[in-house]
Amino acid sequence: MQLKPLLPAFALALLAACAAPKDVEVGPYTVSIIEKNVYHIQDYNSENPAGESFDAEGSKTHFNNCSDIYLFVGKNEALLLDLSNPITWADNAAESLRDIVWERAGGMPLTITFTHNHGDHTGMLPAFVNDPGVQFALPQIDFARLADRFPEERTRFFDEGEIFDLGGLKLEAIGVPGHTDGSMVYLLQGRDLLFSGDAVGSGHGVWLFNANAFNQYVSGVPYLIRTLEERGVNEKRLKIYGGHYWQKDWLNLPKGTELGMQYLRDMKALCDEIESGTAATEPSNLGRPGLETYFRHGDAIITWSAEQAEQFRQRYSEKFAYRDADVVFRQIDEHTWEGNGYQVYNESVYLVEGEEKALLIDAGAYMPHLDQAVAALTDKPVMVALTHGHGDHVGGIVCFPEVWIHPADIPMIARNGEGYQGEIHELNDGDVIDLGGREIKVLHTPGHTSGSITFFDKERHYGFSGDAFGSTNLLLFVPSFSTLIETCTRTADYMQKNGIEKLFPGHYGGPNVETLQRVLDEKKMSQELLAGKRQGVAENANGLNRYIRDYGVTIRYTDPDALN
Repeated sequence: MQLKPLLPAFALALLAACAAPKDVEVGPYTVSIIEKNVYHIQDYNSENPAGESFDAEGSKTHFNNCSDIYLFVGKNEALLLDLSNPITWADNAAESLRDIVWERAGGMPLTITFTHNHGDHTGMLPAFVNDPGVQFALPQIDFARLADRFPEERTRFFDEGEIFDLGGLKLEAIGVPGHTDGSMVYLLQGRDLLFSGDAVGSGHGVWLFNANAFNQYVSGVPYLIRTLEERGVNEKRLKIYGGHYWQKDWLNLPKGTELGMQYLRDMKALCDEIESGTAATEPSNLGRPGLETYFRHGDAIITWSAEQAEQFRQRYSEKFAYRDADVVFRQIDEHTWEGNGYQVYNESVYLVEGEEKALLIDAGAYMPHLDQAVAALTDKPVMVALTHGHGDHVGGIVCFPEVWIHPADIPMIARNGEGYQGEIHELNDGDVIDLGGREIKVLHTPGHTSGSITFFDKERHYGFSGDAFGSTNLLLFVPSFSTLIETCTRTADYMQKNGIEKLFPGHYGGPNVETLQRVLDEKKMSQELLAGKRQGVAENANGLNRYIRDYGVTIRYTDPDALN
């Protein structure tokens, strides 16, 4: 028996069976297989290749900003993610794309969704919009204002956290705002595959168009990292498929290697460096206002404006200290930090450190890892105290075994404290919290709620007022201007007597600290309203039906209850 001649043929057959399927051109599209039932469709072919070409002098001779479509075929349904550029360079684009999708979907019900609302990702909508066999699922934030472009009877909207169960394949939508307000990425559960559109870039940089976009993005990236970790994604196997796959050529990635978790960690580090003013920069030469600078860290690139970045940093006088998915901390002084959340208008928490222990004032709207953030800043035992019981100030107490609050607001913990099971202690007017070499005085300041309190550090001449004076927008839920007048009188007297220069509010935005003058202005406005010298303006907001506005502050209240 002669076996040797058979071995090379067997080896060749085995290699052929294991070889990755070749790319297939269909009209202006090229189709490849990422893995079984997951297809990658790009709007390029051999006549119009993806990306850029340059001549010997460095002049660009060809450019196709190829955009990506991804098709997922489950046992019961199929999902199409994004619809590429609007193709005008080929006559058969719509027909070709339909053929690609329906051939692979095998007649299953088809849903189309998107990563975001930009035209280079929705361009081929006309190919499917009139097809009665297609349903549309649209991210609410980005597409609500574009609803009229889609057939009402075949369209629904969804928010972050949506699960698309196709039968054997499940994709979860994860919000990563920044590039747009409603940018979504999609995690293919159990496969360690992430499809990100332009939310984290494809190698050529994430485009951010203004300071608000950056403010969203600096929380969106760590939120994405944490979500992937919580979903059990294998960090070493994670593969990220972006919205412009060709842009990977910008990076020094080994052949066949996709973007992964290290890329996301580079992006988080880059956000921190932009915040602290230490990021490496170079001109983008894109010729687009507001996108003239590349910020770089590792493989991560953010395309934005150096001037806008500097203006963003100057918004806060305090130095950047720490950031995670829920909160960014800046340092007020050597032993005091201010943290802003992202859920409810920059809801603020404050960490005050003494020689023996630290005091955390408030806990944000949703900060399930607030204890870890605090531990990154201080190694002292931490006492948690609340300025009041509203949900945007108690969300993170779930991390801590006990909290302190004024007794009048204790019932609010049951409603807003996420089922808090820890011990609840009372703080009362005149109490002093001794942190060891640093004392914090408590003053009862009702008006926003019955149990609102303000914390004072006499030695440092500042305090922490929560929402007692509104952060420029005071919501008077305790229905009595006479209560607010009494609160302002007592607070102003205390501030004058003890040299308190400012109060850090419950929604700190940089320039909106409360001052003695602000407290006196609110007192004056209240007195004039009760005396008939001011008239409230009708407007329903936050359950209140009137407001008065002056001196850069708005007071919202209920008429007639607040006037009694």
